[in-house]
Amino acid sequence: MKRVNIILTIIAALALVVTSCSEYKEKSVTLNSDLDSLNYAFGYVNGKIIKDYHLQRDTTGNGIKSLMKGIKDGLKEKEAAEDTKQATDLGSMIGSQLRTNTDFYGDSTLTMDYKLLRQGLINGISGNDTGMNAEEARSYFNETMEALQAKKMETQFKENKEAGQKFLTENAKKEGVVTTASGLQYEVVKKGNGPLPKETDKVKVHYHGTLIDGTVFDSSVERGQPAEFGVNQVIKGWVEGLQLMPVGSKFKFYIPQELAYGSQSQGQIKPFSTLIFEVELIEIVK
Repeated sequence: MKRVNIILTIIAALALVVTSCSEYKEKSVTLNSDLDSLNYAFGYVNGKIIKDYHLQRDTTGNGIKSLMKGIKDGLKEKEAAEDTKQATDLGSMIGSQLRTNTDFYGDSTLTMDYKLLRQGLINGISGNDTGMNAEEARSYFNETMEALQAKKMETQFKENKEAGQKFLTENAKKEGVVTTASGLQYEVVKKGNGPLPKETDKVKVHYHGTLIDGTVFDSSVERGQPAEFGVNQVIKGWVEGLQLMPVGSKFKFYIPQELAYGSQSQGQIKPFSTLIFEVELIEIVK
């Protein structure tokens, strides 16, 4: 999910279009539910962005008036005058987007409370920390939307997740397969006699990565060129697995989705995919 940015103000600003400029006053709010908090945080964090990056030089208090004028012009497909101030230009851009985009991240289940959105935007511009401050609003909004997106992806890719769990359950029964406390499974193909890498080390490896159906999604072996990277710069399953391998070893990792990319999609790797890697640890790079 994308992080909060100025484009997100297109929804919050809609609630302000029909409001007179004299009503743009900061005031406290009552947040009775998670959805109330989400709406308010959405407005507040974008109001803070507008203040910090677009109205930072406004000492007259007229910046929000210019912003609203631009929104109205944008809604009417009216171009701003050449001498329009920055806030009016910003409002015009927002208004233009309102004509074609009025969904909250495209999720129809997240209903808008325009009163809270409006007040959040105003409080964010004024710097009023009633309800939540800027950092709290930003964190709450991002974490809530990420959780909602993960839940949505889990529903959409439920079969993929279940297939991976079934595969790992059966694979754990095979001779030679070891399952760690985290759920990582590995199999020793060849045991080397070199040192074990630490999380802070950089290593050179050859690897061949597939999905549980055999689809190859990445392979240094096929490219004919070993890869170098920090042990702590890869997915959790690799971080743990590499530290079990003496240099000169070749292991096979069976990595559950929660130690791989989880709900994220990575090219051929769909959300909640269990991954299989054949890994040869060539050396610890000094």
